[in-house]
Amino acid sequence: MLEPFDGWGNSIPLDPAVWQERLFPLIRGIKNAESDGGRTLAETASELRIAADLFEEFPDGGPEAIQRIPRAAEAARTPQVLREIAEHLEDWKHDRLTWLTTPLSTEELRLRFPRFEQILPIFWGQDGVAISDDMQDATTEDGIRMFIEETHPYCPWRLPSVVAECYQAIALFHTEEQMDRFFSGEAMTGGSGTEDFLDFFPLFARRCIEHLKEAHHPLWEPKDRWYRREAD
Repeated sequence: MLEPFDGWGNSIPLDPAVWQERLFPLIRGIKNAESDGGRTLAETASELRIAADLFEEFPDGGPEAIQRIPRAAEAARTPQVLREIAEHLEDWKHDRLTWLTTPLSTEELRLRFPRFEQILPIFWGQDGVAISDDMQDATTEDGIRMFIEETHPYCPWRLPSVVAECYQAIALFHTEEQMDRFFSGEAMTGGSGTEDFLDFFPLFARRCIEHLKEAHHPLWEPKDRWYRREAD
């Protein structure tokens, strides 16, 4: 939630109108993710209040984790501003026009790809190298196969969500240029800029599904009572 105010020289503005406008896409993204079981605005507000308490307890810095949380433009007012943001999240209401006309931000879209945010940088790395040094000459198929092998035997719990993110990418980004700019540049630095994401995502999803069918079938078995009902 506070990522837009992170980094050297950044801070949370004291004017609520300013941070409310800047946080709108992220708040909308979290609100949208609630329906998929993601963290809720209420949970985020609770964490912000905990952070505010910790800033009051450790005004001079405290543990390293506290130091990584963005501060207000006036550091002494950080607890107050964090509580204001928390209250804003809990009371947040949107109007239809603002929801529909405010463009999707990079931070908001990143919320849709929590697994790819981990997978893609490991898969290609900052410089476009493969998963490990001994696989620098590996094909895309080799990399996908290694990812699935490292996920096994937990595939039924992990791969369906990876497949979902593949198809979210295809639905949201309609050109190779858009995909490359997002996944290799602005959002994840998960590639070298030479990958063909339009081919990669369908291939990745297909290989995950094939593995689930071949190595983990059946994934679900109905209770006997359903069979009995059919027989009746």
